[in-house]
Amino acid sequence: MYLPPEIIPCQHAGHEALQLATRHGTAIIALHGAHLLSWVPAGQRDVFWLSPDSPPEPAAIRGGVPVCWPWFAKQGMPESALQHGPARLVAWQVSAVHASSRDEVSLSMAPCNDARLDGLAPDLQVSLHLTLGRTLSQSLHTRNLGTQTFHLTQALHSYFAVSHAAQVGIEGLAGLPYQDKLRGMAADIQQTPFVLDQACDRIYGAAPGGGSAFTGRYTLADAGWQRRIVIETRGSRSVVVWNPGSEGARRMADVPDDGWQDYFCIEAANAGPNVIALAPGAEHWLGQTLSIK
Repeated sequence: MYLPPEIIPCQHAGHEALQLATRHGTAIIALHGAHLLSWVPAGQRDVFWLSPDSPPEPAAIRGGVPVCWPWFAKQGMPESALQHGPARLVAWQVSAVHASSRDEVSLSMAPCNDARLDGLAPDLQVSLHLTLGRTLSQSLHTRNLGTQTFHLTQALHSYFAVSHAAQVGIEGLAGLPYQDKLRGMAADIQQTPFVLDQACDRIYGAAPGGGSAFTGRYTLADAGWQRRIVIETRGSRSVVVWNPGSEGARRMADVPDDGWQDYFCIEAANAGPNVIALAPGAEHWLGQTLSIK
């Protein structure tokens, strides 16, 4: 497929990738897993963290924005299932591009033919859409081509780079119900502003704004870097907040022991009790738009 000058094939962190470039910054997306690896707004540091210990393909990439699809973690699946589904483990290809000016460029990607997808989600059609301009917008589209309802869980598993995970705050969670995976999925409500004091793995409930679009707005406030990352979600009935903490990081082969300090995951998602019952012929869009303040 023809690629405009604003989209350039490249290598990044050992992965075949595509770089999108506008006068507002650059973004890099890997062909492996349609995995967003980097977004550098003009004059700023990278918004995403990528582990220096991430293994080579065909393993999943640690950091950036993994595509968790068509299930999140192993929800509703047997213990032998692939963690976070097969989408992040297969090759994707460009299906469409658009570049109207130096201000904005976009591309769409779809999985290459792969036996893992054909065997695990034969009736689902998935595509990923990325637009780089003043903001970065990412959308995951799923359509059910089958005759049975599919119970879809998913996430855009964003690893945001931070000055220190224990010294940032997350705005927009106050008043939301959540399930705490570190306490056996115990239910609770976020009563105070969120600050990490230990490992965290929570699935928060319906985003503020509600309605059929399930729109939400969250801000990762990083005083150390004088940066505020605004995350606007859509089609997202959940938001997942995760950091493994020091003990959890030591158990992860693809994260340095002190790597937990360098990122915070805030994920547009449909997970936990917030499952998408995708009827035959139905479609769903999960998306996020990111901006820097």
